[in-house]
Amino acid sequence: MTSRPSVVMAVTAACVAALMTTSVGAQGTADASYERVAKAWAGTHTLRADFEQKITNPLLARTVNSKGVFLQERPGKLSITFTQPAGDRIVGDGKWLWVYLPSSAPGQVLKLPADADGAIVADLLSQLLDTPKKAFTISGGESSPVDGRAARRVQLIPKAAGTAPFQKAVLWLDEKDPRPLRVQVVDGQGVDRTITLTTWSPEATLPADAFRFNVPKGVKVASKM
Repeated sequence: MTSRPSVVMAVTAACVAALMTTSVGAQGTADASYERVAKAWAGTHTLRADFEQKITNPLLARTVNSKGVFLQERPGKLSITFTQPAGDRIVGDGKWLWVYLPSSAPGQVLKLPADADGAIVADLLSQLLDTPKKAFTISGGESSPVDGRAARRVQLIPKAAGTAPFQKAVLWLDEKDPRPLRVQVVDGQGVDRTITLTTWSPEATLPADAFRFNVPKGVKVASKM
């Protein structure tokens, strides 16, 4: 007759083994989902995407919603044209990053070097998908649909402090197409920036002036070198 302690130990061992198998399986799914999207991104030259953005600042107890169109020509060029709030625009022309936000800073445009921290934050997709996988601790992999589309939720934690403009990032990766559906980053102050990419058109033909910024008349340029 089998003793009760032996039965308990056997059941416990089976449960631990099942949990380990589930954990290993989820990790494999997270890695595979990330690698699939990163590989597709590496081969993407141009992109057009519509987005909706939500920024929550717990320090100010404030949430700001916006939306617009994101254009990119890799490497180094991007354009973010907001339709809400209308008139706001961020442009990286390969040499400079122009930040024009009349909704919050009327009469001024900020001119930054292309490698400034602001440019890194603006080019969030490259920050998340171009960075070598070994720079992050990758976890998750569970099913987490976005607006009815099947997706896998993958979390990225930078292994070294200060190597990324966030402490945690979460990607919702489409199971059908190799693309992100939603991106969330949380910085050191707890500011949560969540972007939902409602459309995704890689290798899109972009306007010739897509990455040209003309300073509006009467607007002062503030440069930070």
